[in-house]
Amino acid sequence: MANLGQKGDMSDLTQKQLNEDMVLLGKGRYRSKLESAKARDAELESKHGQRLMRSILPDYSEAIQDWKDTVEKYDRKARYQIDTAELPSRVIAYIAVKSIIDSISKKRPLSQVSIYLGSRIEDELRCRFLCDTNEGKAEGILLGAKRRKGEKAKIRHVRGSMRHETEKRGAPEWKKWGIRDKLNMGLHMVELLRMHSSIIEYVYILEQRNRKPTRYVCATDELLHWIEDYNSDRELLEPFWMPTVEIPKPWTNIWDGAYDEGDVFLPSVPFIKTTDMDYLRSIKGALPEPMEAVNLIQQTPWRVNQRILDVMKWCWDNNLMIGDVPSRKDEEFPPVPIDIKTNEVANREWRRQAAKIYELNLSTKSRRLLIAKTLHLADKFRNERFFFPSQCDFRGRIYNIPSFLNIQGNDPSRSLLEFNREERLKNKEDAKWLAIHGANTFGNDKVTLEEREQWAYDFADKSQQIADNPTTVLSWTDADKPWQFLAWCFEWAEWTRTGKLKTRLPVSMDATNNGLQILSLLMRDEEGAHSTNVMPTQKPEDIYGEIAKLVISKLERDAKNGDDVAARWLKFGINRKLTKRPCMVFPYSGTFYSCRAYVDEWYQDCLRKERRDNPFSEDARYLVTGYLARQVWDSIIQFLDKPTQCMNWMKEVANIMSEKSYPISWVTPSGFPVLQHYRGFKHTDVKTKISGKATWVHYRGETDRLCKRSQRNAISPNFVHSLDSTLLTKSVVEANKQGIFDFAMIHDSFGTHSNKCELFGKILREQTKLIFSVDLLNQFREGLLQSHDDIELPDIPEYGAFDIDSVVESKYFFS
Repeated sequence: MANLGQKGDMSDLTQKQLNEDMVLLGKGRYRSKLESAKARDAELESKHGQRLMRSILPDYSEAIQDWKDTVEKYDRKARYQIDTAELPSRVIAYIAVKSIIDSISKKRPLSQVSIYLGSRIEDELRCRFLCDTNEGKAEGILLGAKRRKGEKAKIRHVRGSMRHETEKRGAPEWKKWGIRDKLNMGLHMVELLRMHSSIIEYVYILEQRNRKPTRYVCATDELLHWIEDYNSDRELLEPFWMPTVEIPKPWTNIWDGAYDEGDVFLPSVPFIKTTDMDYLRSIKGALPEPMEAVNLIQQTPWRVNQRILDVMKWCWDNNLMIGDVPSRKDEEFPPVPIDIKTNEVANREWRRQAAKIYELNLSTKSRRLLIAKTLHLADKFRNERFFFPSQCDFRGRIYNIPSFLNIQGNDPSRSLLEFNREERLKNKEDAKWLAIHGANTFGNDKVTLEEREQWAYDFADKSQQIADNPTTVLSWTDADKPWQFLAWCFEWAEWTRTGKLKTRLPVSMDATNNGLQILSLLMRDEEGAHSTNVMPTQKPEDIYGEIAKLVISKLERDAKNGDDVAARWLKFGINRKLTKRPCMVFPYSGTFYSCRAYVDEWYQDCLRKERRDNPFSEDARYLVTGYLARQVWDSIIQFLDKPTQCMNWMKEVANIMSEKSYPISWVTPSGFPVLQHYRGFKHTDVKTKISGKATWVHYRGETDRLCKRSQRNAISPNFVHSLDSTLLTKSVVEANKQGIFDFAMIHDSFGTHSNKCELFGKILREQTKLIFSVDLLNQFREGLLQSHDDIELPDIPEYGAFDIDSVVESKYFFS
């Protein structure tokens, strides 16, 4: 094994301490969520609450239906009995169980519990009344309720909105239930739950002398003991996984590797992350090549880039929004119009703008938490040499197990990491890929490699200014990946000043839409290979730009025929960003609906971030983005004919296998066994307008059937992912044999030190040639036919004429 480099000067963390921290932090996280749920009277959100709900609902629903059948025979019925006649029993059951479980750990008087439960059922009926009598406003009111935090806020919004509609617009009025109706409804439901489950009981408490004792609803001792035992066991199984300061335990079989628990209990982590235990047990012994690759990746030593950490903390402390580091303050809502109560148009427009900002602030909140946790971990490991234990998913894709701070994270996370081992750059050739990496992270990656390298040297003076004063010279923030670009500036400044550099920076070589590259290789598709840089070209091809040109041509055609929407989109401006995400997800069973969502997101980003003039009204948004999405989707299918044929063929194969209830399995060229087996669970969904949604699953007989839809939709992306993992696995193993020891791997992005990139690039191209020179589609087809002699599979679509061997000459295949 190569020298791992020096440990940090002030290193004092031991692996035993880290293991203890992981367990304690996992317990703390689990308990914090539990206490938060209890404090909010929302214990249903807890793990034990969900488990209870799934176990209670089926039988309880039947008991409520029996009660309703009995009530139906009454000659005279109370208001609550009349109103709940058409309300599904499973909905009543869900609301009742939720109302009780949400505060199961507390004692509450039976009358209080009953009135609360009856009120929640009335709220459900109120919402259904709204949908039936005021359909035009119902969707907006319920959407507004959904955006509010907490059930009480949701209920207040619905009640207030309905009252407003009645007072101002004469909408039908909901006639409130009286206390007696709420109480009686609740009493029946509580008693039925007590009789048909063992979770609650009545306790009589004498609160005042000479008065009757008060009847309380509380959890049974049996339930409290179960909750305590369940949570005590569960909290130990959810540690907060972190990097290790000792070399991770090498994988030798499916069950043994990654974290070495030592004297501290840590739950074992399987080599393959899956819930299918039968699949894991079917794999006997080791998987030599996949395990060797994972071991090499997790043995790569890392350290924190302290200069980046200091700048990022400065940015965070000063509330600067740079790249994926968000502002610590919410975006302010627009001023409320003076005439908002009388001007319906102004009212509606303000609410739409406020809703957008509300959604944006919610998104920003999650990003803040991500950055805060990333910075905390970076501080913890500031002076350490550390490693990332890793495992595979069921396709063979390799993932770091620790969250937040890892090389597979976002731009800030990746920028905070550098190799612990250094490599000395001796000449310009050694620094070539370091220069290219700088251009790539800045966003100048659509030009030739020579032009990128020259750009980096032209940027030398600016990189030195940035490196000297990163908090005052902020031009680095204009980069596509500003934090990785800043990390590059620090090293590039030293190289261009002195001509010497001991580099630690991970330099990445990225694929051009790897999914389409793989489909083009499978189909020998010349057009696809050319547009995704699999085929040798003089300059990098830009498939997203080409599809954007095709979209523009379709818009120009429609505009000439008098289509005003097309003309406005042309004036608005179409670019490659519009087509990038729809095109990226296309090989992974992307749909028109996902395309539509990405088009709308692009449109909103252009308005908000680029401050473009909006050519359309908000009312027209759905129609005009749908029109544009259709042009994008049709252009993708037109441009990618052979990959589309391949995906359709694989879906047809999946349909045939599913008809026979056969899962689909294959072994990748690296020897990794893939099993695609999406079970078709029989389930019942309970949807309520306010109280949320519950799902319970019956594990009986027929539930082992395959989910045909999932099998069909997943086969193409899973097959493609199994092959990108094969390329990564074989490239890492071969690179290590040829003297490369540090790996920064992200599925379709291969990284190492700058002076090793040329060799690594050659290796991955040679491995691509070796992998795809075999007819993998025919191998897949024949494997299924040999395993199942009672099926017939369609012929593979006709291949193109692309020469696989030429990939070794492609400069831009990974660049």
